[in-house]
Amino acid sequence: MFDIPKNIYIKKSLLHGIGVFAKNTIKGNEIIEICPIIDMGLSKGELSHILIDYRFNWPQGNVEVEKQVVCVGYGMLYNHSENPNANWRSN
Repeated sequence: MFDIPKNIYIKKSLLHGIGVFAKNTIKGNEIIEICPIIDMGLSKGELSHILIDYRFNWPQGNVEVEKQVVCVGYGMLYNHSENPNANWRSN
């Protein structure tokens, strides 16, 4: 159903314990991975400590947030920086 990403890999990171690394140069606007999502069953603003650092408000953008989700695949491991080097979008 979904392909394993070919341009990235996971390994131990000296900085953060585990990390996602590029095998090759990733060009601007290149899709790194298509990640399926799992609905957490949480509404907008609903509080829960479960996977708090890995949840996303869904959908993304200038629309009303409907729910909170987590992505599967490598998506849960990507950088959670305030200044990320990659972006995501809901589809």
